[in-house]
Amino acid sequence: MTKTITLSLAALIVVGSLALLRRSVTQASVGVYDPRTCGDQYNALVLRAKQSLASNDRVSAIHSLLQARDQLQHCQELQEQNANAPHAVALNTY
Repeated sequence: MTKTITLSLAALIVVGSLALLRRSVTQASVGVYDPRTCGDQYNALVLRAKQSLASNDRVSAIHSLLQARDQLQHCQELQEQNANAPHAVALNTY
């Protein structure tokens, strides 16, 4: 019984660590908001989900759709951060 509990806790710690690591790495690599990049990544994930459904791979399709949802949320957060950032003023130096 304790062996099962120990293995379950170890698996939970590993999964939780990977989830947190993925999120921190994603946020650390955030650069300037580029709607084309976000849109391209989102569209690629949705396309992968469609292809998975066409090949009757429901698990992969659901996984791709969840990633697409996360990507969409990430793009919205980047867009909001970019909207709140002060804009550079171009000076005419003629």
